[in-house]
Formats: sequence, structure tokens, C-alpha cells
Amino acid sequence: MFFLRIHSMKNEEIRSLRRAGIFKAAIACFNENGYYKTSVDMICERAGITKRGLYYHFKSKDALFIELFHYRGRQYFDHIADFTNNVEDPLEKIRMFVHRGSQFMKRNEDFLRFFVEFMIVGARNPSIGAVLKVHYENSIDNFKKLLRSAIDAGKMADHDIQQTAQAVFISSMGMFFTYYTLSPGFNLLKQHNYDIEVILRSVCTGQQL
Repeated sequence: MFFLRIHSMKNEEIRSLRRAGIFKAAIACFNENGYYKTSVDMICERAGITKRGLYYHFKSKDALFIELFHYRGRQYFDHIADFTNNVEDPLEKIRMFVHRGSQFMKRNEDFLRFFVEFMIVGARNPSIGAVLKVHYENSIDNFKKLLRSAIDAGKMADHDIQQTAQAVFISSMGMFFTYYTLSPGFNLLKQHNYDIEVILRSVCTGQQL
């Protein structure tokens, strides 16, 4: 049984490494050519695998595109969690979430380019759009929980937290698109921090956005 477990662990490690290699090749191809002009053959050639090898891990280009979004998304949220898990103040957690998220995008511009492409494709592809909708809903729910905690703690006036959560999310998306378009002249971290601070100060004082 011991040797079977070792063998199973090694197989899982190999599988993870191969998937990581495919992800690395895929994000490069998608960023260079766009989703629609990237073929499975291009990804296979770059990853050094056969089509059969790729389809063993992913049933289609759509499936690979979506899994790549989840894979890099986990890295994005893990980076944020490293800094926010021990933060008790809900408002500070929102600020930290925004700051570290912008920092990750600035340091990982391959993911930023891919994220923009994913959103563009999602506007026309129902399966990709469905993934974005879940991402949006989860993000809004998380921000709403933090805002509700801030209200309950007396740090913020009671207000329509749905609208504020949407404002934070939309500001973040807008900043990423703007940075993608205007980089390197656009100061993403400074501007994003400023915008979120304006939103939070407005609702903390009970002012209407």
C-alpha cells in the first residue's frame, strides 16, 4: 500500500506539472494571437505535447481557456489572501484587497492581458460569459459581507451595500482595463487606491455616491 501511495503521488505530481506546462503555453498563445486565432495545434507545439496529450487534460479549447482562468485566478486570490487573512478591520481588508489585487496585476501583466481577453471573449461566448457571471456574483457577495461587517461594527453608515459592492468591483475592472490600455504611463496602484478611498469615505460619512 505504501508503494502504491508513492506511485499515486508521483503520477499526480507529473499530471500537475504537465497541466502547468500547458497553461504556460496556452496563456502565451492566447496573449499573442487572441482566443479566436489561437489553435490547439499552436498550443501543443508550444507546450511540446501531442493533441492527444492535451485532450487528456482538457476536452476542448474552451475548457482549457476556462481552466486557465481558474488556475491563474487562484494565484491572484492566494496572493491577496496572504495579506488579508489576518486583517480584522473589514474596511482595511477591502483596501488591502484592492491594493494587493492591483499589485498582482501590475507584476503579472501576462495575466492582465489574458484577463482582458477573457472578458472580451465572454461578451460573445455563452460558456465563457457564464464563468464571468459567477466570478462577478462571488466578488460582489464577498464585498457585501465586508461592508455589512463594517456597518455592524459602527465603522460605516448603513446604506445600500449592493451598490457600493458594485462600485468597488466596477472600479477595479475599469482600472485594469485602463492600465492595460495606457501602461506604462498610468499609475495603477495610486489611482486605484485613490478611487476606492473616495468610495469608502463617501459611504462611511453617509453621503450619497
